Amino acid sequence: MKKMTNADWQRAYEPLPDMLESRVQYTLSHLEGEKHVRKFSMRTAVLVLALLLALGGVAYAIIHSQTAEFFGEFYGEERKEEMLAGDLAQIGQSYQLGDVNYTIEDAIYKSVGTQKGMYGVIRIKPVEGSGAILLPSDYSVNDPAGYVLHMGNDEAIPDDAPSYAELAGQTGGKILHCRASVQRIVVGGEEHQSDFGEVWVAQPDGSMLGSFEILGDYERSDSYEITFGLSNWEVTTEGEWLREEPNNTWLKEAWTLTVTPERTGE
Repeated sequence: MKKMTNADWQRAYEPLPDMLESRVQYTLSHLEGEKHVRKFSMRTAVLVLALLLALGGVAYAIIHSQTAEFFGEFYGEERKEEMLAGDLAQIGQSYQLGDVNYTIEDAIYKSVGTQKGMYGVIRIKPVEGSGAILLPSDYSVNDPAGYVLHMGNDEAIPDDAPSYAELAGQTGGKILHCRASVQRIVVGGEEHQSDFGEVWVAQPDGSMLGSFEILGDYERSDSYEITFGLSNWEVTTEGEWLREEPNNTWLKEAWTLTVTPERTGE
């Protein structure tokens, strides 16, 4: 196992997400009571938590993974724990295509349980100032903008929530249908035949959050070369795709990056 330096530990624990700060405050309030909690600063609580993690030999990066959170949200706590037991790669690399930014947040090689393979989360955002309105796959321009659909959830959608078409009419922004799909994976210099899957959900801030999964005949490795097919094109408020001449707005690009996870259990 690689020996952690002070700089490594600092990067591992900072910055801490808001949800962790809230959880620390909640735990302290229930352990000590509100009167006693006031004696502790949040900085003190965070330092205590960091020390406990360090003593336990648990890297904070393994605890906080958007991939584990995403799949846990949809498939349950057991799937989340299986993800957290895998090899995590914190990526954060971005690619701009037209008025759209694509960011691979993180990825995990899942080695525990069934359906072993590479999983990850992609966030797609409009370029700042572009005014673009992003439309996920399986969404219609008549669907309410920014709400999760097709997931069997009980999310309440206001009756007056504007659709993507209505939002475009109000703001003058163009509607862009966006995709980011896995095209291939290379492990140990060899391309592997794999099953590629993806799920996309709209976010209230106008971004899209998606997952990818790569299941196949490849084994756990130190690194994985993954090629994503990025694309976006304009959709009219009537739902017409502008992908043919003379009004072709279809942008496409292949983006290849190397994913190098930190191995667990070694």
